[in-house]
Amino acid sequence: MRKVWIAGAIVLSALLTPLGASADKFSFVALGDTAYNPPGDYPIYDALIGKINAAKPAFSIHVGDTWGVQDCREPEQRRVLEFFQKYKGAVVYTPGDNEWVDCIDPEAARLFLEAKGDPVKILAKRPDLAQFPTFDAQFDKRFSDDNLARLADVRRIFFSEPESLGQKPIPVTRQSDVSDFHDMVENARWEKGGVMFATISLPGSGNNFMINSEVRAKEAVARNRANVEWIKALFAEAKKSNAKAVVIAMQASLFQQAKGDQFTGTQLRGGSEGPYYWTAWAIRDLSAAFGKPVLVINGDFHDFIVDRPFMVEQGEQKPPKFANITRLQVFGAPELRAVKIDVDTDTPWVFGFSPLY
Repeated sequence: MRKVWIAGAIVLSALLTPLGASADKFSFVALGDTAYNPPGDYPIYDALIGKINAAKPAFSIHVGDTWGVQDCREPEQRRVLEFFQKYKGAVVYTPGDNEWVDCIDPEAARLFLEAKGDPVKILAKRPDLAQFPTFDAQFDKRFSDDNLARLADVRRIFFSEPESLGQKPIPVTRQSDVSDFHDMVENARWEKGGVMFATISLPGSGNNFMINSEVRAKEAVARNRANVEWIKALFAEAKKSNAKAVVIAMQASLFQQAKGDQFTGTQLRGGSEGPYYWTAWAIRDLSAAFGKPVLVINGDFHDFIVDRPFMVEQGEQKPPKFANITRLQVFGAPELRAVKIDVDTDTPWVFGFSPLY
């Protein structure tokens, strides 16, 4: 979901680390939070895909939220798939909250879109929607769609094969195929130029962890365990292959706009043992043990940021802790833009960033 954040970009270097033999330079593209206001955003998104195709990246990563408010049933999901198939190269997708967690009943979603949020027009057709913002309606999820059914749709439509989307798909290793987490078809891993890449299924809106819904909480707990195990497997593979860097892509932002503490230098979203706590802890400690550059990519907050939110200052006599972890937050609607990431493992910082629009 769209949140307020400080816009801007600060390109920062990771720690100096010894690198091995020369590797091919390449670039990839990251984007998310696209086409929030269909159909008006469709030509803008089409034009952005054209820019991405012209840049000829090795692949693209879409970090989810393919729309804002939308009917989440299969026909609209198929429309999103059609957009993914316009990418001339490969595009790896990880779902956001808007595709399943936050879905409302299809009729209400269509009405919101048709009325463009005008409450008079909405209530004229659906007087019951006056209750939408009330405590009881929200607590009972009265207007929600069946979010677990929508997650099942997303998995079936976009992740039926062990490969990316796009016109030239690349093979990926899926967690569902190499672990006991057989539902986790959306968690993928692949390698390019000595860099290990992975997606983890981590949406915004509290990671679907709802204290007022036993069904949702159970799903979130199971997926959280799968994500942590996938992060462990990623770094084990990176160590085994002597990877020179690691990239982890997800939809949710892990951080708030506030100073943190000794756990992370920027305040962790949801706090200690919140919905993102265990993911952040796993990334933090395994990245520190890895010791080479790690890039975390997220969407969710719709503002372009490059920073080091895990980093904890230790005073003048010691290097900062967790400084090898860089975070890229991509653009989002209404700014339908992408970020081109140049990768050169012969440099100590490995990753360079430039907006693409």
